[in-house]
Amino acid sequence: MRRKFWIGTLAAAFLISLGWGFNEYRLAGEYRLVAENNNHRALTDFASHLDQLETAMVKGDVANNPTQKILYLSQVSSKSEAALKDFAQIPADQAGLSYMGTFLTQAGDFARTLTQKIAGGETISAEEEKTLRDIHERLVPVNQKVQEIMTRMDTENLVWTDPAPSLSQRLGFGGTQIAEAAADGSEAPSKSVRSGLDQLEASLQKLPPFSYTGEFATRVVSKPLGLPSGNVTRNQAQGVARDFMDKVGYRNVTPEFSGESQGALGGYIWKYKDADLEVSRQGGVITYYRDQRSIEPRTLSIEEASNRAKAALQALGWQLTLTSSEDFGSYIQFDAVVEKDGVRIYSDKVRLMIALDNGQLVGLDATPYYAFHHSRTFPDKLTPDQALRKLRPDFQVLESRLAVITKSGNQEVYCYEFRGRYQGEEYLLYLNAVTGAEEKIQRIIKTPRGEFLQ
Repeated sequence: MRRKFWIGTLAAAFLISLGWGFNEYRLAGEYRLVAENNNHRALTDFASHLDQLETAMVKGDVANNPTQKILYLSQVSSKSEAALKDFAQIPADQAGLSYMGTFLTQAGDFARTLTQKIAGGETISAEEEKTLRDIHERLVPVNQKVQEIMTRMDTENLVWTDPAPSLSQRLGFGGTQIAEAAADGSEAPSKSVRSGLDQLEASLQKLPPFSYTGEFATRVVSKPLGLPSGNVTRNQAQGVARDFMDKVGYRNVTPEFSGESQGALGGYIWKYKDADLEVSRQGGVITYYRDQRSIEPRTLSIEEASNRAKAALQALGWQLTLTSSEDFGSYIQFDAVVEKDGVRIYSDKVRLMIALDNGQLVGLDATPYYAFHHSRTFPDKLTPDQALRKLRPDFQVLESRLAVITKSGNQEVYCYEFRGRYQGEEYLLYLNAVTGAEEKIQRIIKTPRGEFLQ
């Protein structure tokens, strides 16, 4: 009797596990199908936008009329952004594609720079025309390769990843043809979407970078303007790191040396538990700090976090004005800028993060400040009334101030900043404080996490 009971129990358990396994297998298949469909859609959209981008770019090169040139260059900018968004949805482990992303970003950035130049009444130089043609020449084979991959997916059922290596390949007796083809630029047919995109990535890596003026051409100045003079030793940098950790709430701790970073703002990297920070070699200042500790449930309001941010800035010796905040749930991210003689200097920025469980500073990025901060003198300007008359009559001004903003190529512009409402939405308008010309317009998007600018 007992034996029959155990046999029945085991049989039931076997049937249950078999049913569970079959259901899991079925769900895995469905998830795999959904993932492949999403990947295919992202690649299809990417190929379509890339083709439209190439067409708009060649039309922009051919066009001679300023209005037509603005039209096609604007399309280049929008299509590059669309292609970049599609491209970001392709799984990262299926293609490195970092150079592809950079290429698309720079193409759109350069087109946007030229659009602004033409709209301002200037003409494109011969060198800029050449750069535009160079970008197009690089884009043509990229577009052809992606279109070829799409065609093979539709006609040959090209798989997303390479087949699993055979035993001989795992033992080192072959299987490197695709990688070698990607490295030397040969045209060996790819066995999968991944290997095809890897080949494309490898071909872009070999090309020299572009040289142009634009927002993404130079993200920081070649020589930091705000770093104090003189270099510090590693021991001195450790003392700076220890003092900083004490001020943010870690008493009597000694950060451990973790390495060195290179570049104009490079220095010594230190670590303590879940926290990392960097002390610049020149000047010996904290340029970056991030504490990845586990943050408990929030107990502070946004206003309380703002007060903690101001207190943290004061404790660290910063005299800055908080300008914006963003709620990330467990912490609030604030931006703070220099304000001199009533002028907000947005390029001299420090970003900090305040944990909402205890108000501790858990993040600081002072790189923009030390890259751009320097002494400035402001030229004679239009009066506020003169500047207001430059705005459209139905733009309702809510507040205004003077500010320094950054445009393409790190060019600083002295402006009037007007925050106002037009047809139910809020905007930031920047007028050149000297000439009255419109320099920049940003749309304010309000969300539960904070205000965002478009």
